[in-house]
Amino acid sequence: MVEYITYNLKEIAIITLVIALLILSFIHFKSKRNRSIFLFYFNFLLYKIGLKNHISKKYIKMVHVRENYEPLVDLVNHPKIIINDNTIERPVLLRKNVALKLFRVADSLPNDIFLKVYSAYRSRISLYNTWIEEVNKFSEENPDKGRAEILNMANYKQSNPYASLGGHDTGGAIDVALCDKNGTDLDFGTKFHDNVPAIKTKYKHLSEEQKKNRSLLIKLMRSQGFINLPKEWWHFSYGDSTWSAYKGKRFGAIYDAAEKEYENVGYVRIIKTNISTANIK
Repeated sequence: MVEYITYNLKEIAIITLVIALLILSFIHFKSKRNRSIFLFYFNFLLYKIGLKNHISKKYIKMVHVRENYEPLVDLVNHPKIIINDNTIERPVLLRKNVALKLFRVADSLPNDIFLKVYSAYRSRISLYNTWIEEVNKFSEENPDKGRAEILNMANYKQSNPYASLGGHDTGGAIDVALCDKNGTDLDFGTKFHDNVPAIKTKYKHLSEEQKKNRSLLIKLMRSQGFINLPKEWWHFSYGDSTWSAYKGKRFGAIYDAAEKEYENVGYVRIIKTNISTANIK
C-alpha cells in the first residue's frame, strides 16, 4: 500500500485537490449572493470573448447603483447638434457630465457631419405610456395568448419603468445618429427605432458604407466613455446600469432613476437643476 501511494503520489495529489475544489465550490455557491456574483462576471466574460453578442437584462439588473446626485440639465444649443423634435421629450435633459461629454463629441465632428439627438432623458410616465402601447400592440396581434405571455413579450422590447430601472429614465442614456447639415441621417442600414434584425450594431449583412458610418459613430461616442448597446446601433449610455454591466463593473453605476417617489404622492424630479450655456461648456 505504501509503495502504491509513493508510486502514484502525483495522481493522488491531483485527485485530492480536485475533490477539495469541488467541495469548496459547492459550499461557496450555496449562497445566492455568491452565485449572482459568479454569473454576472461569467456572462461578462462570455460577452468580452465574443461567445455572447449582448448582456441580458437579467444580469444588468444585478448591477448595484450608487447614486451620485449629479443634476439633470437642459441640453443647451450647440452648432453641431440637431434635435429631432418628433421623438424627443421636452425639455431635453441629461445628467450634467453626460451633456458635457456629448458636447465634446459634437466638438470633434468633421465639418460636414452633425450629431442628431433622437432621445435623451425620458420621464417615467412617458416610458410607461410607450410600454402600454407595446402591451396593447402585442395583445391585438396575439389574441390567443394569455396576459402573462403578452407582458413578457412587451417587456422583452421595453421594460415597465415602474418595475425595473432602464437607461433613459436615469438621464445617462441617449439615442443619437450622425447626419448632414439638413438633418438627413447618414446611411446606417436602418432608421432609428426600426424593429428589424439589422438594428443590431454588428449585424453582418451591411454595406461597407453602413459599417463605416456605424463604426464612426461608435468611435466618436467611445472617445468620451460612452458604451453602445449591441442590440441598437443608436443607443449609448454612460453611468447607468447598462454602462456598468458592459464595463464589467457590478458596483460601477452612478445614476439611478432621476425621479423618486416621495410619501406616495407620485413621482417628482428631485435631481433636476437648470444651468446656463456658460456653465455647461
